[in-house]
Amino acid sequence: MAKVVSRTANQATVQVAVRLQGSLLDMEAAIQEAINTLGCCATEEALKRFHADGSPIRIGALKSTARGRSPKPCQTPYGVVEVKRYVYQTSRGGRIGCPLEQQARIIRGSTPLFASQISHEYAQLNARAVQTDLAQSYGREVATSYIQHVAEWVGDN
Repeated sequence: MAKVVSRTANQATVQVAVRLQGSLLDMEAAIQEAINTLGCCATEEALKRFHADGSPIRIGALKSTARGRSPKPCQTPYGVVEVKRYVYQTSRGGRIGCPLEQQARIIRGSTPLFASQISHEYAQLNARAVQTDLAQSYGREVATSYIQHVAEWVGDN
C-alpha cells in the first residue's frame, strides 16, 4: 500500500512497503506491484492539481455550471486510478465537459504518458502483442479494444 506522507506546493512524498519473501521471482513481482501502487498514488496526487473547484466557468460567451462530482477511472502506466472530478454543462444542456480531463490532457480515459506508450507499441506490434507486453512487462491488464481506440485517437490528432 502506498500513501502520501507529505505534500508541498510542487512535491509529494509517497511511501510504499515492499514484501520481500519467497523466491527472487516472487520478490520481483512484489517490487513491480509496489512500483505500480506508488505510481498510481503519485498520479492521483498529480491529477488533483488539475481539479476544478466546482464554481461556474465561462468558455467564450457560454457559462457552464458544475453538475456535481462524478467518479471516473483513468488508465495510467501504473494501473487504474479513480478520479472524482467535476463535470460541467451549460443551462441549455448539451455536451458535458470536464475541465480536469481537458487541462490534464486525458486521452480516451488515459493519461498522456500511457496513451503515448500504447500508441508507440501499437505502431510496432498488433493489439494482442501490445496487450501481452503490457501485462508481462508492466503488470498492466488492458483490453485490446482499448489499445486500438487510444492508438487510433493519438494517430488521428
